[in-house]
Formats: sequence, C-alpha cells, structure tokens
Amino acid sequence: MKGLVKIIGLILGILGLSSKASAVKKAKVKKIDQQVKKVKQAKAKVQKKRTQVKKAQKKATKKKAPKKVTSAKKAASSLKRRAKK
Repeated sequence: MKGLVKIIGLILGILGLSSKASAVKKAKVKKIDQQVKKVKQAKAKVQKKRTQVKKAQKKATKKKAPKKVTSAKKAASSLKRRAKK
C-alpha cells in the first residue's frame, strides 16, 4: 500500500501536480492555524476578564472598618443602623 502511494506521488511529481496537492494541504493548515490563533486570543481575553472579576470579588469580601463618628447624633444613627443588621 505504501509502495503504491510512493509510485503515485512519483508520477504526480513528474507531471507537476504534486505542488498543487501540497498547496491545498498548506491552505488547510493555514486555516487551522488561523482558528487556533483566534481561540488563543479569545482565551486570553477571558483570562484577563476572569482576573478582574476575581479581584473585584476579593475586594468586595473585605470588611471595611466603620467610619469614625464625630458627633453624638451620628453615633446614635450609626448604632441604629448596626442594630438593624
């Protein structure tokens, strides 16, 4: 079977058709390479967005210290808000 393929390849080479066959193969490979490049770019975008979301989540989960109260009125309202929670 392999010998037959070699003979056919040799005949095509003599006739000058092997370059056409290899050009078709190269075109297919080029299309696949372009698709791979698009997938890599999309993956990079997703990874970048994912890291941003993770940072935002981490920032949101951090507890913030309550603001310092300067007057008695603010202190009373602050205590009421904390009691509601």
